[in-house]
Amino acid sequence: MAIISTTNADQWADKKKSTLKMVGEYFDLCIRICLVVFCANFVGRLFNGIIEYFVNEKYYLPENKLSTICERVYTYNTKTKIFALTLALSGFARFGFTGNVANLLPNSVYFACMPLYWIFTWSQVTHSPLDYAEWIREPHGLDYAAGMASNYFHGYLKIALPEHNGDGLKKRMQIYEDTHQVTFGINRLIILIPDNMFVKGVIESPLLEQVAPLETRFINRAGVNRPFKHAVYRLTQSINGKIYYFAIEGATPMLSFFDAMNSQTSTTKQMREMKREIWLKFAKHLRELIKGWPETEDEVEMIVYDSRKDVGKVIYAHFLNKTSLK
Repeated sequence: MAIISTTNADQWADKKKSTLKMVGEYFDLCIRICLVVFCANFVGRLFNGIIEYFVNEKYYLPENKLSTICERVYTYNTKTKIFALTLALSGFARFGFTGNVANLLPNSVYFACMPLYWIFTWSQVTHSPLDYAEWIREPHGLDYAAGMASNYFHGYLKIALPEHNGDGLKKRMQIYEDTHQVTFGINRLIILIPDNMFVKGVIESPLLEQVAPLETRFINRAGVNRPFKHAVYRLTQSINGKIYYFAIEGATPMLSFFDAMNSQTSTTKQMREMKREIWLKFAKHLRELIKGWPETEDEVEMIVYDSRKDVGKVIYAHFLNKTSLK
């Protein structure tokens, strides 16, 4: 029985040793492949940099063309840096275990496969429409949605709403209340952002009735004395015996985007596919801009909603939700 047990123990030890050897060889193979991929990526970036320098030079200023191209070409994102650091530490750990760095270095056969990486990169094997969606969601500010939100904020809301010479939004709403003997339900400008991105010139709902607008504010903008107007609507249904008024308008950039999507001269497949991503990113970025600027954070009430719902009911429910009125 002792001889049989010893034999089984030896077999188990040999099997364990063989398994560890296979795992080690697999780990070495992974390190070699990763090193080749990084080398192929480095060479590919160098090629792209050469193309930029000689073909796309118009996009750079002459005095810093080379430094800008090098920075763009060889700047790695955080995930890549973490992966490279993990790979380096793993390699050092493996080298310390084996004591032979030659086992980790790829040979000419591996480097001969580098063109496969370039072919995969050129053919965009990993690319899918999801990449567009993920890129739009990122907070870089370079996408269509963030651009529209930024222009809307800096070119309109940041100018028309804050108090400057006694004619800010809240001051005009107060004058309106005193003049017409009415009460605004929300002491802010309501901006409608429906998911279909379309708001009519006159907002239609059985619960809303358009009345006289707020006093027009004139502001010099780029040499033009531009009028800034805000429409006013009142509820047709009283709440506790009282009719409430609201300053309401649709988000005009979204309407412009809607027009662009429905124009043969400007629409693209990607715009139509990513319209919901753009809608949500626009609303998110606009909210961040409004809340991030002290002069506008209390001037706007954004309502992002399902366009299948009646807009009057949406505003009515939103108002009740923000107050203690029932």
